[in-house]
Amino acid sequence: MLLTRTTLLGLAIALLSVTPGVTEYRETAVGNGGSVEGRVYFDGDYPPPESYRPSRDAGTCGVRVPSEKFVVDGDSKGLANAIVRLEGVSSGKAFPSADGVISQLECRYRPHILVQQPGEDLKIVNQDPILHNVHAYREDETLFNMAQPFQGQETRQPLDDEGLVRIACDVHDWMEAWVLVIDNPYFAITDEQGQFSISAVPPGRYQITMWQEMLGTATKTVEVTAGAAASIDFAIGK
Repeated sequence: MLLTRTTLLGLAIALLSVTPGVTEYRETAVGNGGSVEGRVYFDGDYPPPESYRPSRDAGTCGVRVPSEKFVVDGDSKGLANAIVRLEGVSSGKAFPSADGVISQLECRYRPHILVQQPGEDLKIVNQDPILHNVHAYREDETLFNMAQPFQGQETRQPLDDEGLVRIACDVHDWMEAWVLVIDNPYFAITDEQGQFSISAVPPGRYQITMWQEMLGTATKTVEVTAGAAASIDFAIGK
């Protein structure tokens, strides 16, 4: 049974926020790292695909817009767009990139899921020839809210605090994206088959957390050894 959006956001932000007292992350060389690999998948039934019929701007948005709340591979039952992250890593590899970029294209936010470090800017680009609105929330609090009426228009906003940020469009109510601001680069976003891989992990024992926007969070423990790949799956329904 799926939880309500409000309940999930509260649980997710509590579990995905920084733990008090953790030392600030330091970038260092990882010469003896291991890796964590696995899948997020349904072990049983899963919700059928949904889509939306736009009430406006069909010339840009299309006749139907597929929902991205659940993207499930029909063969493997793998769940795309879930974030998997290691908790409590105090030092290790560098973050993969600086500022994050989300585009508005054909009335969808792309990518649907983004992860970035605190203090970096989030850039939102309107690639459509129509009005969009960028409304960012942390739980029920508005972080920023602005219109983008012009094709090619860019907006930059800093995201300083860790946790989940939901990006919505007030003009097209199906448009949604999620940004997770986290303290270390040991994360992955599952692909279309639900697979993920986290590399250059310092050996040790960690909590590993999976988050998906409609399912909330699940946490396990993983042991990483030097030069080896640890395997761990998240089976939804078990």
